[in-house]
Amino acid sequence: MEIKLNKSKTPGGSCFFRSGLILLCLLCGLVGTSRAGDFLKQEAFPSKAPAKAAMMDITRAGDRLVAVGERGIIIYSDNQGRSWKQARVPVRVTLTAVYFSSPDNGWAVGHETVALHSRDHGETWEKVIDGYKVNDQMVAAMEKIVKDKHQLLDQAPETEKDALRQSLEDAETNLRGFQDTRKEGPTQPWLDVFFAGPDQGLLLGAFGMIMSTADGGRTWTPRLDRISNPMGYHFYSFSRTRDAWFIFGEAGSLYRSVDAGQHWENLESSYEGSFFGSLGNPDSNLIMGFGLRGNLIISRDNGQNWRHLQLGTEALCGATIMSGDYFVIVSMGAGIYLGRVNQAGIRSLKTGFPACMAVADAGDGYVVLAGLKGVKRMKVDYQAGKEVK
Repeated sequence: MEIKLNKSKTPGGSCFFRSGLILLCLLCGLVGTSRAGDFLKQEAFPSKAPAKAAMMDITRAGDRLVAVGERGIIIYSDNQGRSWKQARVPVRVTLTAVYFSSPDNGWAVGHETVALHSRDHGETWEKVIDGYKVNDQMVAAMEKIVKDKHQLLDQAPETEKDALRQSLEDAETNLRGFQDTRKEGPTQPWLDVFFAGPDQGLLLGAFGMIMSTADGGRTWTPRLDRISNPMGYHFYSFSRTRDAWFIFGEAGSLYRSVDAGQHWENLESSYEGSFFGSLGNPDSNLIMGFGLRGNLIISRDNGQNWRHLQLGTEALCGATIMSGDYFVIVSMGAGIYLGRVNQAGIRSLKTGFPACMAVADAGDGYVVLAGLKGVKRMKVDYQAGKEVK
């Protein structure tokens, strides 16, 4: 069916939006009971049926498919998703996102602020950073921001002091939050990862965590000073178009960078709920963000103008662009949504595979869905908007 334009905004307050991440974790069975940090020291268990484990993300690494999920399980397939093998992973925490900058060079991130790196096509992984170090770096970065704001306030003319006092108060609140997190240990998740080539990378996470690297992940630097996030909203998803980078987050937060992440501007969107995912087209200026209750915003001019749609009522979590300029969006329900990069219509399709979190192009006309029930290979008739049995 065709999806109609919805011009209304999603109501709700900050507490409702912040519950989004917790709700997803509960649905996925990802809230652990062990002491923070324990699972950072334990390898992922070999699973008898790793392809049936809860999967949070999936991507392509050249001709290989790689998916990540619960308890540190990473699986890969060399036959378009017909069969899967489990990778060797040094941690047992839930992994939330995976990205390959080249067929060999991959990154995975997840709970307890862990980031993993693979140099062999996703077969083995090493830990490069975790919450112990990240917490210290975030506190230090926020302390510097607070110190700088104090100096600005002391030197500012009286007409600017009220605004600066509010900015300082927000920064001090964020600092206390990072200090509390450090006391708790490595408890917060990274939620997305991106690399522009082998060296330049970006990590996004809960409560506004953001770090970058310029040396292929050997060192990571907090970038809290480059993006305005006074409420400490979660950063859920990164996407890029031909001409810009985008970050989508909690409470409708939306940012754009036109200088490869050096500076970020806050954009207004017509949606006030959490963006759980996004999709950009590197070959054009198509960008979309999506989240709770089927809400999707889409721009074809690099975020200058947005169209607001509502695709059903389930949370939208993942998307990919297929060959032939089709895109696929998956939901926490049993439905997926099909569209064309250069056309306006979007069709819905019931899959019988509920709780999808991500989707990838299998490379042979099929898609591979990843979600709480594992992975599923499926062929779609895009013209008819139905699954091919």
